[in-house]
Amino acid sequence: KQNAERVMVELNGEEILFPVLDFSNPDRYLDFFVNWTNEHPDKKIRIRGHVLVWHSQTPDFFFREDYDTSKGYVTPEVMNKRLEAYIRGVCEHYTSEGSKYKDLFYGWDVVNEALSDGTGTYRNASENSTWWRVYGSPEFINNAFVYANRYMPANIALFYNDYNAYQPNKAKGILNLIRNVQATPGSRIDGMG
Repeated sequence: KQNAERVMVELNGEEILFPVLDFSNPDRYLDFFVNWTNEHPDKKIRIRGHVLVWHSQTPDFFFREDYDTSKGYVTPEVMNKRLEAYIRGVCEHYTSEGSKYKDLFYGWDVVNEALSDGTGTYRNASENSTWWRVYGSPEFINNAFVYANRYMPANIALFYNDYNAYQPNKAKGILNLIRNVQATPGSRIDGMG
C-alpha cells in the first residue's frame, strides 16, 4: 500500500528507507499447508512460490522518490537496492532457517511474463512495465535472479515463468532471456515454465 509504514533497513552496510512488508494474506493460506504437512507427514505438500518480479503487478509507488506517486521515478541504482531488499525480505520470511514455511517450497518463480506475446521482445513501458520504464533494459530481470540466488536456499529451484512459450518468437525471446540471466555473474536460473 502506498501509505504503508516505512522503516530503515540495513542493506550491504547502508541504511535505506523501505516499506514494511505485509505477509498476512499469503501466510494465512500457507498456514493451511504447514498444518496439513504437520498432520500428514507421509503426504507432504510442496509449494512453488509465485512471483518476486512481475512486469505489471508491482505498485507504482515502489518506483517513486520517497515512495510517493506524485514524485518522479527513482534511478536504476536506487531501484536495485529496493529490489534486493524486497527479495531478501521475502526469502527471509518464507525460506530462511527460522521460518515455519522453509520446508514448503521446492521452487520459486523469480520473474513472470517479462516478454511480449507476438514479438518475444521484452515488455517495455508502453506495455505497462514500470520496471522497464525505470531501467530501460533487462537489468532488473538479471538482478532479480542474482538476488534470489543470494538469499534463496540452494535446494529451492529458481524459475522464469511465462505463457505461450510454444510460439516461435516468444520461445526465442525466452531462450535469449535465459541466456542473459545465465551470463550474469552471481545469478542462478534452474528452469522455466
